[in-house]
Amino acid sequence: MVYVRLVTKYHELECGVKMNEERKTKKFQAYINTIEKRLASMNRGSKTLIRIASAVLLAGLLSAGFFVISSLFGLRLLENQPQMVEWLIIYSLRVWVMLVCGSLILDYLVGGQKS
Repeated sequence: MVYVRLVTKYHELECGVKMNEERKTKKFQAYINTIEKRLASMNRGSKTLIRIASAVLLAGLLSAGFFVISSLFGLRLLENQPQMVEWLIIYSLRVWVMLVCGSLILDYLVGGQKS
């Protein structure tokens, strides 16, 4: 009798966890859908700025990766190569953040003028 109660309690707890996970998954999917809709409705200038920001970030990270791999193989291209890698990562992230924020502000301002 006690075993049956424990199994029943465990099953109830397990179902509660599954329901909670499903609820969180649905909320996350709804959040992603709203982000996709808002990105699709952005104007051309903002989309271009986001693409440029992504290209800058990718270029900075690829060049930092190249310097890291070259230093792993013993090829010393620059005197302060570890500091250069750090700067490349930090400044490419800073430029990416500035361009993405700028594109969001531009989209808000241009969208505000159209309405």
